[in-house]
Amino acid sequence: MDSNFDNENYWNDSARSAFNFDDDGAETGLKSLIGLESNIDSDRILIGDTISEASFDNTTNALNLSINSIISEDALKMILEEQTLDDRLVSKGASPEDELKLLRRQVQSILYVPTPTLTVHKFLFGKRVSLEVYKSLSDKEQLLDSVLESGCPGDAVICVLLFLERTLKANHFQFLLAKRSKALHHFISFWKNEKGEEVISFLRTLGRHVKANLLQLQKAFDISDISERKCKLVQLSNSFVPNSPVTNLYNHMVQGSIKLLEIIENHHNVLDSKLNINSTPIEVLFACCRKNANWKDQDMKSSISPYRVCVEQEISSSQFEWTALNERAHAQAYADLDLIFEYVPTWYPMKQKQFHISFSVSLAILRLYELQAPTSVLYMFLSRMTSTSEKLTLAKKVKCTKAIIDALVSLKDMDQLLQLRNTLPERSEEQFYCDSAIKNAQNKRWTTESIKLNF
Repeated sequence: MDSNFDNENYWNDSARSAFNFDDDGAETGLKSLIGLESNIDSDRILIGDTISEASFDNTTNALNLSINSIISEDALKMILEEQTLDDRLVSKGASPEDELKLLRRQVQSILYVPTPTLTVHKFLFGKRVSLEVYKSLSDKEQLLDSVLESGCPGDAVICVLLFLERTLKANHFQFLLAKRSKALHHFISFWKNEKGEEVISFLRTLGRHVKANLLQLQKAFDISDISERKCKLVQLSNSFVPNSPVTNLYNHMVQGSIKLLEIIENHHNVLDSKLNINSTPIEVLFACCRKNANWKDQDMKSSISPYRVCVEQEISSSQFEWTALNERAHAQAYADLDLIFEYVPTWYPMKQKQFHISFSVSLAILRLYELQAPTSVLYMFLSRMTSTSEKLTLAKKVKCTKAIIDALVSLKDMDQLLQLRNTLPERSEEQFYCDSAIKNAQNKRWTTESIKLNF
């Protein structure tokens, strides 16, 4: 049986009025719906719904909490005290009571000396701070210690230091900084660019001669003109106190810098046009290696000889050899590498020259391979390696076949040697070398390397 909703007359009948919220009937229906929802909510409360308001205690006693349970009494007192001191001026038309409070506050700000902790808190929160209320030396000293210990930013420390410098006698201010290295560091960093000479004199007054010498060196190296910098370094060298270990060290550094500037000034066009006043000793050494034409003799007379530059600038043997290796490899002058790494024992000058390298041979081989050095050059360095297994691994990495063959022969690995021989091009130099190595290894029955003598 069809329902009324399926009957077309039901929808077209004008007796069926539309739902209107303004009608009393609609209001009655809405109230019934609300009542139904209230009953449902009541049922939820009865069955123990955890999210209902029945679980909250809204009684008056529960809401009467003490402020001390939220903030401590000392913190509250500090907040109220700070607000009392920092209130702005009252507006026009203020009552006499407000004006009286303002006057009291102004008098209090003049006579009242806040604790250093309170002032530090203001610094940390970026509030205005008046330091003029600190009159006595002990109060100023406590203020400085509090600022240093609290971790305040540098501008707060500088603010206190400038206040102390302005309000204290010179000897008292120097005494405070002499006992506090951190404060002295802030003070020097602030004034060293604007009052360099005064800061250096101030450090010497405190007995900080090492720090003063360092600042003088820094100021000298900031000079952009090569002649002026050299003159400043000469003056600095003459002003050093003699017979002092630290001063002698700085003097040695200054003398090396003067000689380096002389090389750049006098031989700038000969060595490299890219050299300038700020070039490092290694950069100058690289340029000197490029112009050196005689690697057989260690020339110490020429001012641009790489050997002399190493002595004057105290460049280590490993730095010299690494720089010379890179420069000769870039110039593709590989024949000079034998001369650079030759070593003659001083205790036996008649002995044949030996190969000597001050840094890792593996590092030199990888660098030469990176610079696309010929296989013969790589083989020369690979033949100097003492560890056979490392030699084999590195020879495979740089693709040096002759070194691989030597390593396999030393390891007596005939199977790998035969496999390698089959992969080599026919009638190539590497194949002939491999055949010779296999033949010698098969004919060699025993060896006495452990008792071999070198004459």
